[in-house]
Amino acid sequence: MLIEWSKDLEIGVPFVDADHKVLINLLNQVDDCITEQEESTVLGSVLEALVSYTEYHFAREEKLMELANFENIDEHKAVHAQLFHKVRSIYHSFAADHESVQVEDVRSFLQKWLTQHILGEDVKYRDICIDNQDAAHEAGMIPFIQTNDSHVPFNEWGLLRVLLVDDNPNFCKLISTVLKAVGIANIEVTGSAEGGLALLSRRPADVVLCDWVMDEMTGTEFAAKVEEMNLPSKVIMMTGYSIDSLKSKVTTKNISSYIEKPVNARDLLDKITSTAFNA
Repeated sequence: MLIEWSKDLEIGVPFVDADHKVLINLLNQVDDCITEQEESTVLGSVLEALVSYTEYHFAREEKLMELANFENIDEHKAVHAQLFHKVRSIYHSFAADHESVQVEDVRSFLQKWLTQHILGEDVKYRDICIDNQDAAHEAGMIPFIQTNDSHVPFNEWGLLRVLLVDDNPNFCKLISTVLKAVGIANIEVTGSAEGGLALLSRRPADVVLCDWVMDEMTGTEFAAKVEEMNLPSKVIMMTGYSIDSLKSKVTTKNISSYIEKPVNARDLLDKITSTAFNA
């Protein structure tokens, strides 16, 4: 593990500590993907999630400091801007050229990033923010995405049951991290289509995230079998192919939506929300 969470990294504001744990998890996953020379769609997905969640966390943290009247907020924002620029540039460089990522440079940056920022910068606002429950509550309520339907409260995501069917462990770890970060804790994961069908027969999920390419059957064959089982589960197909080319191969109506890899974290959550609550 590149960075391990410890009590020393706790700020004492619940949502801030929760965000830091998510970011450390993502940083470790980036390192795992680099070490294991993971396929580009997976590493690209992890880097995008790191960028998106960094932006989200900084927005919540800055709102907290603003509401608590932290006097050095401008200085802290400047540090945030530097960090965000660096992590975003790594992502864009990788997207443009997968060979551009210098492993040791990225690893060194990741290792220093959160630990030095938390211990060196975030502790500066801790005393003024730690007991300001109103500020922490309001800042912590900022959602990762805005739901399309105003009648669907963000906290209802905690009621969703999600099944993930994909044979790549690193990709499954990433998707689970993103889902748990926004409160979706009821997640089952399997690496095979047959395993997914077996899990659904025992306990249907609200949403199934399924990879198109699987050993036993294609994603469309899997979705057709789910339809034959007469389950309420809605299938979202994930693919490294273009969505338009994939749709031409689909032989079932039981696919609610499509997501291209590398996955965009906010797009993923938006598709889940639309599929689960609006379909």
